[in-house]
Amino acid sequence: MSTNPNGMLKDKVVVVTGSGGGIGRDIAMVMAAEGAAVIVNDIGASLGGEGGSADPAQQVVDEIKKAGGKAAPNTDSVADASSAEKIIQCAADNFGRIDGIVNNDGILRDRIFHKMSVDDWESVLKVHLHGAFYMSKAAAPHFKE
Repeated sequence: MSTNPNGMLKDKVVVVTGSGGGIGRDIAMVMAAEGAAVIVNDIGASLGGEGGSADPAQQVVDEIKKAGGKAAPNTDSVADASSAEKIIQCAADNFGRIDGIVNNDGILRDRIFHKMSVDDWESVLKVHLHGAFYMSKAAAPHFKE
């Protein structure tokens, strides 16, 4: 894949959450190919919550750069308001601004309903629901400017 310097996202700065693999990785790669500078956000844990490493985010950043694009890694969690602010600040620190967010991050707590714990349920809500809110709220002042 080569970057498109005249792409629809040329010179835009975009955060893609959960982009260390899967659909998020593909979104980040396409955005970079269309000319965006991408913050590749991923905490490096499995869908089940195991692990935690900067490697997945860094690998996607390396792929984007190898293809001629611009990217920086971030390993903060979307599930916490102050961490979401750090993700947005990462975009500002690395590329001077933020133009868009793809709230892709997600986790899986694959349990039959009557066996799902309250902690599992709350973890899913923190990432899927609160994470999208925290990210959008953190970026809103930048968008307003």
